[in-house]
Amino acid sequence: MKKLRIIHFLLVVVMMAVPTVSKAYVVDDIMYNFYDDLTAAVIHCIDNDTVRIPSHVTYDGVNYTVTSIIDFYNPYFNSNYECETVHVSLPNTVKTIEDDAFKDATNLKSIELGDSIVTIGASAFENCWALDNITFPGTVTSLGKRAFATCWHLSYLDLSGTSICKIEPQTFYACPNLETIDLPSSLTTIEKYAFESVRIKHITLPEGVISIGYSAFNDCDSLMSVSLPESLTNIDGAAFWNCGKLDSLFIPRGVNSIATCITAACSGMKSLVVDNENPIYDSRDNCNAIILTAENKLIQGSPTAFIPESVTAIGDYAFWATYIPSTFTIPNSVRTIGNNAFMGSSNLVNLILPESTEWIGDQSFKGCQSLTSLTLPASLTHIGDEAFYGCQELRNVKVYHTEPLAINENVFENKAYQNGALHVPMGFADKYKAANGWKRFSHIVDDLIVPIPGDVNGDGEVNIGDANSVVVIINGGSQGHTRTDGTDPADYADVNGDGEINIGDLNAIIDIILKKG
Repeated sequence: MKKLRIIHFLLVVVMMAVPTVSKAYVVDDIMYNFYDDLTAAVIHCIDNDTVRIPSHVTYDGVNYTVTSIIDFYNPYFNSNYECETVHVSLPNTVKTIEDDAFKDATNLKSIELGDSIVTIGASAFENCWALDNITFPGTVTSLGKRAFATCWHLSYLDLSGTSICKIEPQTFYACPNLETIDLPSSLTTIEKYAFESVRIKHITLPEGVISIGYSAFNDCDSLMSVSLPESLTNIDGAAFWNCGKLDSLFIPRGVNSIATCITAACSGMKSLVVDNENPIYDSRDNCNAIILTAENKLIQGSPTAFIPESVTAIGDYAFWATYIPSTFTIPNSVRTIGNNAFMGSSNLVNLILPESTEWIGDQSFKGCQSLTSLTLPASLTHIGDEAFYGCQELRNVKVYHTEPLAINENVFENKAYQNGALHVPMGFADKYKAANGWKRFSHIVDDLIVPIPGDVNGDGEVNIGDANSVVVIINGGSQGHTRTDGTDPADYADVNGDGEINIGDLNAIIDIILKKG
């Protein structure tokens, strides 16, 4: 019984703390909710060109203070006609603009917020297409999700004097004329899609920002420069996706979490660099890429990137929709290529995977529409689903496995199966004609000579001549020399598979010769 009394007491306290509302009444063309704490909220306004909300309103002999806007333009009251109001002035007593308060007021051009606004709710000004002038007082601490989404004419925002800590998801989504934004020093977080599809050209994130959310600046096709603060620790996926004019990005030393494809489809990217003091990521050898240091995994490339010899893995989406050169070199050190790694790299024409490559992930080269020739080494143990699907121009596929690798039938595009030629090792055509996935090729030709491990010079044997070739390559003297099959000896000189050509490869050749003897 005592417990029930306590619960009843708490309910009474809660009910006393929440103002109760009387019926809605209209005073001077404005409809209000009147509360028993002598405050009032605007719930609807009759259309006028200019509307000035009073700070106080008297009804039935009682004076109320106007503290919030719940709904300014309500289609229910207006029978779904457009709001005709062009200008609104709020008094200094208003502290809250509730969710959806001015949503769809498509003719609203300007609003004076007063000096006491603390909270602007979710979608408060969404679809205010004509809004082009708004000044934020220093009292503002929060903007809700989609607060100014699709405000087409909004061109300048000065938030620098506010105390906003977070830009919520889609707050300024699809504001195509928003060119300039001044952010507050209190800001710590930019949530997903916050500035997607806006027209900003330059932005400096203030010191104190620690996180940039998923697709935060996605499709900002006018963005030319971004300055990231030293305080930044996290950059989520696709943060700057499809920012075609963004030509450089410098990752500060404190960033310890970078998700996939942060600069995918940034066709103008010339410099993608990580601070030398960053302990998690690097851009070794001036490669214009981001590498996860401990794993030697390249996680984000750029149109000007190359893959250093020390890299052993290419991460998921690393070059997704990146306009890499038509002939792109993957070094002998690379063993794995992640899912979607080169998906949509439409410029790629020739692809020769090195002997070190063991794993090709799902959709790794999907949609490489210009790819015409492909060489798959015998080292491969896995080719993922749809790895080369959408490569409609693929005409020559060379496979060096004497036993067909198990693949699904969706690895290649139908047109590649119909129009392309599959080249396999001599004497093994029948095996490929019977193997799932491979047998779909209309043309299977057994004309390949399988490389012999240690046969650097291509004479069909492993002998002292191959050792001499390795010495020449180590000394930098192999330029212009080819094997008997016309390929570069350096492509076969990493005999021990450590990703480098050095004395270890010479020793490996000597070991092969001694074992033969």
